[in-house]
Amino acid sequence: MTSNRNSSARVEVSRIASPGLSGEQRAAIDQPIEHAAGLPGECYTSAEWARIERETVLASSWTCVGYCHDLALGAVRPVDLLGLPLVIVRDGTGTARVFHNVCRHRGHRLVTEEGVMRKVIRCPYHSWTYGLDGALHSTPHIGGHGQHQCANFDNGEHSLWVIRSATWLGMVFVNLDGNGPDFSTHIAELEQRWSSFTGVGGLNDVEAAGEDGSLELEFHANWKLAIENYCESYHLPWVHPSLNSYSHIDDHYNIVGGGWGAGQGTYKFTFSERAGIELPVFDRWPKNKSAQAEYVALFPNVLLGLHIDHFYSVIVQPVAHNRTRELLQIYYVGNSMADDKHARDRREMLNGWRAVFEEDIRPVEEMQRGRDSTVFDGGAFSPALDIATHHFHRWVAARYPDAA
Repeated sequence: MTSNRNSSARVEVSRIASPGLSGEQRAAIDQPIEHAAGLPGECYTSAEWARIERETVLASSWTCVGYCHDLALGAVRPVDLLGLPLVIVRDGTGTARVFHNVCRHRGHRLVTEEGVMRKVIRCPYHSWTYGLDGALHSTPHIGGHGQHQCANFDNGEHSLWVIRSATWLGMVFVNLDGNGPDFSTHIAELEQRWSSFTGVGGLNDVEAAGEDGSLELEFHANWKLAIENYCESYHLPWVHPSLNSYSHIDDHYNIVGGGWGAGQGTYKFTFSERAGIELPVFDRWPKNKSAQAEYVALFPNVLLGLHIDHFYSVIVQPVAHNRTRELLQIYYVGNSMADDKHARDRREMLNGWRAVFEEDIRPVEEMQRGRDSTVFDGGAFSPALDIATHHFHRWVAARYPDAA
């Protein structure tokens, strides 16, 4: 196998003719970590690559598109997945569904802003209406003025296109191609791993904190860089000096799952103690692991953090090939944290995580800028500290098409 990984910086890396990995690039990514390369720069800098990625990596996986725990009954929330218009609908029973956000008549976008519907979704173009289950209810004047039905036109054949979806801890996941495993199978290994901390079904006891436990950030970088950054603790001393002062790089360990994800953990997370916060804890958490915490990326696009006294999720939303939005939600054990007397504690916790995630923005954006270099060849990995990141690269590469 020939490779240009050790070529002089004066020599440009050969460019990819069309989105897809060559055999040589796949082989380089699949090498043992000491010799492996990462994904080519164009996987981060090309809008065409992002489109292909949406149709392969994201479509074949359980991709998270938004939260639904804060949606009222009958509410809708439009979401966008790299240009693909979708809508989350929470019906009168509380069930969340996801549809393609497009009218079956002339393709007008149905929902442009979040709100509560009057039991139907109405297209603003010609007023076709759909139930919250997606069924087409009415077609005004379809047969001419005053004729709201039409011979040989079957409403049942024109329901909204529904997307296979699942809800977990208030997050809505979609499997766009419909060929993925059951979501329960997808999440089973992680739930089993964490049951040793929380007890069986322990995560079902957490409650989202609401507005004072949520945060939205946006940055100019590819979504994959946020995942890669989260998977490793290598950058802590330089990017997170405050966090590293009590949860040092030496206190961390690698986590590599099967197809579900990867990440890292720490044996010394003591933020609550240092901030003077007293929170309810998982009552089955091992006493000898009270300061242990784990941070995993649930592939492809969710970041999770588990601690003895709180849990958080971050939905990493790809907006464009070079733009990403992060939606963070903090959860607490039980519902007692909703009381006003805990307002300070909630505020301190949110501000603590705000600082950490904001510190990550600049390095992630600088990695994005670096990938515009004509000599960037995928980079290299630390065999000790980049194990989870390399696992993510291999996971993504396995879902990319071959170069034409």
